[in-house]
Amino acid sequence: MIEVSTYDDVHRIRMWTRRSQAVGYDVSAYLVKTILVDTGFRHAGAELQQTLVALRPRAVIVTHWHEDHAGNAALLAASRMPMWISEYTERKLRDRPRLKLYRHWTWGRPVALGADVNRLDPTPLQVIPTPGHSPDHHVVFDPQTATLFSADLWLGVKVRVMGHAENPYEIVESLSKAIALEPRRMFDAHRGLVDNPVDALSAKRAWLQDTIGAIERRLDAGDSERHIVRAVLGGDEMTALISQGEYSRRNLVRTIAVNRRSPSQ
Repeated sequence: MIEVSTYDDVHRIRMWTRRSQAVGYDVSAYLVKTILVDTGFRHAGAELQQTLVALRPRAVIVTHWHEDHAGNAALLAASRMPMWISEYTERKLRDRPRLKLYRHWTWGRPVALGADVNRLDPTPLQVIPTPGHSPDHHVVFDPQTATLFSADLWLGVKVRVMGHAENPYEIVESLSKAIALEPRRMFDAHRGLVDNPVDALSAKRAWLQDTIGAIERRLDAGDSERHIVRAVLGGDEMTALISQGEYSRRNLVRTIAVNRRSPSQ
């Protein structure tokens, strides 16, 4: 299912299926200056194609390789639509990484990227690296309207669940980079239009910095993972079970333990 909403010069293309709705997820692509930001997920591919016939994008930007953002990238590349895609993202899509069953069921596993990419210069839009959620994560910024398309950088202020491959320290740095842009509008990939984006980004950065500090102190004191998750994050939740541990509050503790830096760094 697809719903298109218009915010002046931006079209939000919100996508969901009964499967994604059952687990509480939808995802949005955005059309700005005739450029599509992200491609949604494979299970919504047929409806997306029909929607794009009416919207007529001239090009596409893929923010990162995750299947809810790049799920139809191969389809658009095969049509020779100009595309901005990072080397890392392109390599991942050509390799067609395997997904856990819950991701395959919810979003669908993308078809391997086989076609040569018709390269896009996204100017006047800026594509800015913001790693942390994934190594290849990017946001898209329109300096003419101070509009930020934040992909999965924000997602909410107190996001306690984290993927096992995420890096919370890099997320803090990427949030600072986005704040420095001073966006007046922000469109999140899962929450749509976000009010007061600088405040929202700053609140997330502050919460994450405070949480990292609290977890570091408990790690230094020798607390167990289970105790830290319960004391700092309120215990784990259903997401950990459904994702077989791929996304969990415990992962936030683990990623801090793995990625923490010494004071000299």
